[in-house]
Order: sequence, then C-alpha cells, then structure tokens
Amino acid sequence: MRKPELLAPAGDLTRMKYAFAYGADAVYAGQPAFSLRARENGFKNLDDLAEGIAYAHRLGKKFYLTSNVIPRNVKVEAFQKALLSAVELKPDALIVADPGFVGWLRETCPDVEIHLSVQANTTNYLAAKFWQNLGVARIILSRELRLSEILEIKERCPDLELEVFVHGAVCMSMSGRCMLSNWVTRRDANQGACDNSCRMPYRLYANPEPQCENYQEHEGSFSLQRTDRPELDPIALDEDTWGTYFMSSRDLCAMDVIPDLMMAGLDSFKIEGRTKSVYYLSQVVHAYRMAIDACAAQAAAGKPLEIPEECRHAISFVDGRGFMPGFLRGPLPQNYESTHEDAPGGCVAAQVLSYDASLKACRVNVKNSFSLDDRLELLTPSGQIPCELASMKNFKGEDADRLHPGTEGWVFLSEDVKGLPENATFCFFVRQNFKK
Repeated sequence: MRKPELLAPAGDLTRMKYAFAYGADAVYAGQPAFSLRARENGFKNLDDLAEGIAYAHRLGKKFYLTSNVIPRNVKVEAFQKALLSAVELKPDALIVADPGFVGWLRETCPDVEIHLSVQANTTNYLAAKFWQNLGVARIILSRELRLSEILEIKERCPDLELEVFVHGAVCMSMSGRCMLSNWVTRRDANQGACDNSCRMPYRLYANPEPQCENYQEHEGSFSLQRTDRPELDPIALDEDTWGTYFMSSRDLCAMDVIPDLMMAGLDSFKIEGRTKSVYYLSQVVHAYRMAIDACAAQAAAGKPLEIPEECRHAISFVDGRGFMPGFLRGPLPQNYESTHEDAPGGCVAAQVLSYDASLKACRVNVKNSFSLDDRLELLTPSGQIPCELASMKNFKGEDADRLHPGTEGWVFLSEDVKGLPENATFCFFVRQNFKK
C-alpha cells in the first residue's frame, strides 16, 4: 500500500516548521492578498514565501501555494501579476479555484502544477475528468462528499490525484462558498476576509416594534418550525449563557475512516488549521502521522487496518467544537449541541524553549497552569513520553509549586528523557486531566 501524503497548514514560518517536525509531508500556505487565508496569513510577502519554500525543499518536503481567491474584475490584473511573481519562487503546486485563472495559468505557465481548490466544489467524476482534461494535476474534493462517492471518483479517475480533508473546521456552506460574513460585516469570505460569522454566538430577542431600542430577551427554550411543513419536527435551538450556535458545526475528525481512505488509494490527506496554535497543529499532525504509518505497516504485514489507540489518545489533547466524521460516514454530519469542548485527555501545559541536559531542565513558556503534582507527558516529534517533575522555578528564578500562563519558567525533570531532541526543539509539556 502506498502511503498518502500528509498535508498540513502553514499559517506562518513557525507553524510550517512545527508541521514538518511532527511528520507532515507537505504544507500549504496562503499567497499574500490573494488567498482565502488573507485575514490570518503569516506569509506577508514574497520573501516569506521564498524562505518557506526553500526550507521545505531542504527537508525534501513540498510547499503548495494557495492562490484560491475568487477575484472580481478589479482584482484580475493584480492577481495575475502576483501569480507570475509567486511562480518564480518555484512552489511545488498552485492551489487555484477560479476556472478563468486555471485556463490562464495553463497558457502562461504550462509547467506549473495546478491543484484545484476545494472552493471549486468538485463533487462528481465528470467534473473531476473535466478539470483533468484542462491540465489540473490534483483535485481537492468537496467536504460534502460521502465516502462511497469519493471511492467512485477515484475508481473512475484512477490517474488523477485526489485530496481529501481529514481534520478541522467544517463550514455551514458548500465548502466555504458563503456570503454570511459579507452580509453581516461587509467582509467577503470569497475574497479571504471571512470573519467567521457562522461561528459566533447569537441571541434571539423579542422586539416591541421594528427598529426599537428596547430589546427584550426570550426566556426558556425555543425552536424553529417550518410553517409549510408542519409534519416535520421542530429544530431545537440550544442556547447557553453565551447564546445559540445554530450555524456552527462540530469539527471534522476522520481518524476512524483513515483505513478506508488508504485502501482507496487516495493521494493526500489534508488537515485544516486556520488560526490554530502551534501546539494544536503539532498534536494533530502527530496523531495522523501515527495513524497513516500504522495502517501502512499493517497492510505490509497482511493484517487488517486498525487505528492504534495512541492516535486517538493524541487527538484527545486538543480543544475543538466537538468531533464528528463529517459526511464520510453519513449524510447528516452537522451537530450543533455545543460550540466548544475542552480536550477530554488534557491540554498543553507549556512550550519548551530550550533544554539544559546537565541540569535536566527545560526552559518553558507556560500556556496553561500546572503544578508539580500534575501528571505530564512530553510531546516530542517522535512521540509522547511520560515524565516526572523534580522541581520548578518561576520567571524570577524562585522555587514554585505551580506555574501560570503568560510567564516563563524552568521545569526540572527527575531523570533524563530518552528520545528528547537536542535542545528539546519543537517539544511541549502536556497536562493530563487527572492527578498522579
């Protein structure tokens, strides 16, 4: 069985380096001003892109440039000029959504590899063949597809590379082709300026009259009912102290579907992670790296493909909106029961900044409070390692039983940790949700 590519987001140079350290085969980064990552893009200019591409290539990895804005007339010439400058940096592929720009790139830069963005919403094999005939090398399939539909597209288009999302946020619209943000805040999601209006809390008010100032809150539970279809069940709007999150879906986690996707011979498994922390990115990439490698080893040994429990263990240490398998396991994936779920396994305690082997001490940037009696694991690019703390010092160099977020400090280990990289680069302390 051929291993699929593990593709991770690179919001900036730092996140890119962590993604590679934890096992990503490739990263994707937004083109400055002309991608749907324009609002939270750490690649500000061509120099940043050049540095990222060079770093990836030194590691033998790939760097894809996301150029998937849906431009209007006023942006066409500026977008063309920016694309020509970006092509000179030699990214491994351009991720493009607009059909006009696909055709223009094929004529202007015929040697550039093109991947079709999920924004193009490819949902069937005829559309896939159409794009293939136009010279597209890979299609990033719509998130709305069921597993059976993905498998049929691969069967009918065996020579076309297919990429699927396996983890991350799910949009209430058709793979992001949404106008809600534009309607609410005049920020166009299709120009890279989405303000995540669908993720925000809303509260329902009763107005005594239109355009009044005396808004009155509803009390008790309430639902939406189709007036033209009274036989349908009402849609409950679950509201907590913050409001209702009717439009905010839970996050995609396709961990249990990985064996089926690998058996289908798909080419790339994509992780979504816009605005996520380096810890989130590291932990998620680490989990899927382990899952892919385990399934590949099982296939080579002629064993059934099963996801090791340590992969689920790793995923349990990241926060989210709650997880679901998306459309992959059925037609109704959206779940609005909550908009945030704390990681059941635990959370990041601190990011390791440096390591002094002679003292067995890590200098850390504290992310969440932790104490000497907390049970910690050390997350390294080679795996999670249980560890015992001997003592701690706060940012003043004083002995401390507890360290607090937003500060730096020192953590002294009871013994040397095998497998700790030199200088503890890219490592984190992870706090479990129970004491020793």
